[in-house]
Amino acid sequence: MIRKVVIIALSLILVAILLFTGMKERTVLILEEQKSGEKHVFYPADGLFELGYTHSVLLTPVDEFFSINAQNDLILQKTIYESFGVGLPYEQLEDTDFEIIEGKFILYLNRTFETINMVISPIPKHTITVNGETSYITELFSEDTIIVGSEAFEKIISSDEGRLNNTHIIKIYAIRKKVFLIGNFQVVL
Repeated sequence: MIRKVVIIALSLILVAILLFTGMKERTVLILEEQKSGEKHVFYPADGLFELGYTHSVLLTPVDEFFSINAQNDLILQKTIYESFGVGLPYEQLEDTDFEIIEGKFILYLNRTFETINMVISPIPKHTITVNGETSYITELFSEDTIIVGSEAFEKIISSDEGRLNNTHIIKIYAIRKKVFLIGNFQVVL
């Protein structure tokens, strides 16, 4: 009987230690679909993330690099793109640095956003990269897995209904949350 009590007590102590040592307050990045309220949570270990897309007119890739500051603001640090055109900077602004490296235009910025609101659809192939892992944003909010470039993807983007059903208005923001971490296992509280 005493042995059972000791085992139970030690088990409870071990669970308490695991809970308190694994519990940390950290910044989480949230992508929230505005119509449904569906959320996807990311844990940027280094406070950095990247948004990517294909420019709608030029059909060239654009990558935007962000950091998250202590106030949970999203700081646009730089944009990398491959051609000048509609909606892309074509001259150096006073508050920015600009360079060309290996044929890519790099515009260094320091712009602060509380949230980023975006219309996501399959055509521009919007991506988010956190901790080196890239996800297609339309796939996060789609009931079906849509492999970009596949026959199913081409079918979706070739019809108005397919594009509308896979278009989402999302909000991206960061908040501080208590997160239970043990190894790769993470639970937001």
